[in-house]
Amino acid sequence: MSVVCIVGEIIYAGSATALAPVRVLGRALARFQVSTGFGLAVSPAVITALASRGSAALWGSRTAATLLSASAVATGKNRGTPLIGGRRRARAGS
Repeated sequence: MSVVCIVGEIIYAGSATALAPVRVLGRALARFQVSTGFGLAVSPAVITALASRGSAALWGSRTAATLLSASAVATGKNRGTPLIGGRRRARAGS
């Protein structure tokens, strides 16, 4: 099981910053680490609180969070800029 998690993390971490322009790569890496660290720090308390309310609350909230995240990613991809040479082209004014 841990091998599957490690492979998934390698793919996730590598793809999280692969499209960041070189000039903002540090910001992209920092944002990735902060979001991952926050989730790892908060999740035990949230999962414990939801589990004490029953499995429906736990799994229902996880399902809702997953659907919300997926829609946010899909929306972000729809607003993205075209790729040029494997990197995203910077938008004017960013």
